[in-house]
Amino acid sequence: MTQTVLCQQLRENEAALSPDELAYIDMLKDAAISFIKSHTGIDGVDEDDENGRKLDDYPDLTYALLALVSEMYDNRQLTVSSDKVSPTVTAILSMHDFNLIPEREKE
Repeated sequence: MTQTVLCQQLRENEAALSPDELAYIDMLKDAAISFIKSHTGIDGVDEDDENGRKLDDYPDLTYALLALVSEMYDNRQLTVSSDKVSPTVTAILSMHDFNLIPEREKE
């Protein structure tokens, strides 16, 4: 996902953002990907992981990524009033909870 797409989602003019702000958005994207990977058990992003899965195979995870980045961007303060993840994001990620399914043993 490009930085331009993320800036559009965040309703920010990419050209008006400083390099530090753009780096912050990249950091949020990396954090959201890490969250999705740990929640789903899918290790690959654009290449197959050892189980033959990658995040790019599930288009609905893109929406979860955008929602997570938006939520993190909007809630930048040190204290947060709610520690809950969006119900929509939770529903999407729960459909792909492969880390809860026992893997077949490799031969």
